[in-house]
Amino acid sequence: CGPDVLSIEDVLPFLPDFAQIDQIKDEICDALTSYSSKIEGFLKEMNECDQTCDALRDEISRLSTYQMKMKANAKCALTGQMVLNAGEPFYVFPSGYVFCESALTKEVLPYLNEKQAARVEELRKSMMYIPDKRRATSEYDTLQAELDGLIAAECPLTGSIMVESIDRGFPDSMEMDENMQRRDTADQQGGVVEMSSSSASR
Repeated sequence: CGPDVLSIEDVLPFLPDFAQIDQIKDEICDALTSYSSKIEGFLKEMNECDQTCDALRDEISRLSTYQMKMKANAKCALTGQMVLNAGEPFYVFPSGYVFCESALTKEVLPYLNEKQAARVEELRKSMMYIPDKRRATSEYDTLQAELDGLIAAECPLTGSIMVESIDRGFPDSMEMDENMQRRDTADQQGGVVEMSSSSASR
């Protein structure tokens, strides 16, 4: 069978009311059996989806009351700054890592798509212009929840971001590679190239 082959359901609407169906009875039975099998498959998928939704609801309910303990001298895993003295919001992940909001945002932004990155900037600007006395409102909470979903969906040091960053060089090594390329180019041209101060100091 293919898209150009008529099925029994295509033909039935054109049969007159007094037509005998004895000659196509087998085809009708086969079509009904096929529909029955498809319905059973759809019902099975719906049951599986219901079970998945129930599991997600239970997980969300558990996480809504989940508490984590953090040391008073905990430091941002990216900047080394004590988060309680940073003067900004911070995030604690189940992995145990703690991040200041600004450092986490800077780390995650390169891995977001263009639309997500733009939305992060919009949210931060919108939240910035909300007065402190209105920051306990549902409007601010809604913006904060959306921002959390974009930048704190997972720990950047143990989640998919870390996996995606495997093929990226370290900042120092990338800078050294650039300086080596510049030096080789200058040697070929008979010129002199000056190393950057940050590389020379190392």
